[in-house]
Amino acid sequence: METNTNVMSRYITGLLVTVSLLTGCLGIRPYPNTMDKNLHIQTKTDSGSFFSKVRAAVDIYRVDADCKTKYEGTIQLNEPSVDVGIPSHRLSYLVFVFSSSSFLASSNSTVTHDTLLKPSAGYNYDIKVSYIDDIYNVVIRETHPRKPGSRDIELKDLSACGGF
Repeated sequence: METNTNVMSRYITGLLVTVSLLTGCLGIRPYPNTMDKNLHIQTKTDSGSFFSKVRAAVDIYRVDADCKTKYEGTIQLNEPSVDVGIPSHRLSYLVFVFSSSSFLASSNSTVTHDTLLKPSAGYNYDIKVSYIDDIYNVVIRETHPRKPGSRDIELKDLSACGGF
């Protein structure tokens, strides 16, 4: 049985995706990406068919103290790796958008995977984004350039905002 929090989270995610798609029709606002690069995003997509294509992007939102989001822009994940800078010690909401289209079936679909992230100063975040044969995944690993080891960051949806 779903809790009200899960239902609300799905509603908010759906609303954000709808806004993102509508924004896409009007022209996506590119994320400024002028800060020191602390996210290294590696992307691998494969539709599994010659007749279809998969594209990936990440929508970046600022999250305020009341857990309200403000869209800051989109980074297209067209290259195998992209470096992105987001503010440290501030909560951001990252929505990974996977869009697939089939040429023969004339169909389009969009799947999202979202998470809250509050980067620590001086740390780097290696993000692996994949969509292969209708299976998508996002994994975030935190590392520090002068400290040994790393750790996986648990993905948290927007409903977890109050706990940060």
